[in-house]
Amino acid sequence: MSAGSDAAEPMWHEVAWRDELLARIYVPPVATRRAAAVIDVHGGAWSSQDRTLGENYNLALAASGCHVVAIDFRDGRVARHPAASDDVIAAVDWVRSNGPTLGIDPGRVGLIGSSSGGHLALYAALTGVEVPFVGAFWPPVDPFARARYATTMLGKPVPQGQRFDAVNLVRSTEAYFGTEAAMAEASIAEVVRNGRARHLPFLWLVRAGDDLNVPSALLDELAATYRAVGGTVELTDYRDQKHGFGHGKGPIAQQFQADLVARVHAALA
Repeated sequence: MSAGSDAAEPMWHEVAWRDELLARIYVPPVATRRAAAVIDVHGGAWSSQDRTLGENYNLALAASGCHVVAIDFRDGRVARHPAASDDVIAAVDWVRSNGPTLGIDPGRVGLIGSSSGGHLALYAALTGVEVPFVGAFWPPVDPFARARYATTMLGKPVPQGQRFDAVNLVRSTEAYFGTEAAMAEASIAEVVRNGRARHLPFLWLVRAGDDLNVPSALLDELAATYRAVGGTVELTDYRDQKHGFGHGKGPIAQQFQADLVARVHAALA
């Protein structure tokens, strides 16, 4: 199928990549035989949404010449931690194995993810599969700390312009992780501190400056912890932006998409 009516625009099609799980594959308008690719892991508080969530920035990446494989995976609706990250690891293996058919260079595959998808991509890349680049956008990198924060926000009024549902965040996090111990184990900073990080890819962390969903300090903690063990991380702030701003089509979303394109091509050159 086409993403639009212009023949020069990226195309996408869908396949079942694992059992009944679907992937939407965005193909550049002028594809090379061995192009770079990223696997996009959608957000949704570990328990909702699907592969279509990141469409706007995935189209921008495809238009720039990068393949995108946006995956569905087992989340809190059907499974518990670490099922989703296990699926992300399997998706990297699947893309690499099918690289020649897809027109993808198996050696140039990275991960991106928004919100909880960013957390899942980070967990998979640090503990399971080696990739050169992970882009994590407004990610709740410490599920336990974020659930505890959301609990303190229960019943409080939500400021105008914010999309924040404390009840859903608590419920969805519990649905996927099951226990507070599992939430704490999945903290990315804790993975790094405890020596459980098998790989240290380049990280691009994106923070929305006015994000009510993810406490700002969580990303500062991860960046400092990652650098302390020799990892390379870039933390980019988008001032005054709300959680999920990069999914839009406005000027700031377009700037984020341009920044994403530049970092992906630099990392997967």
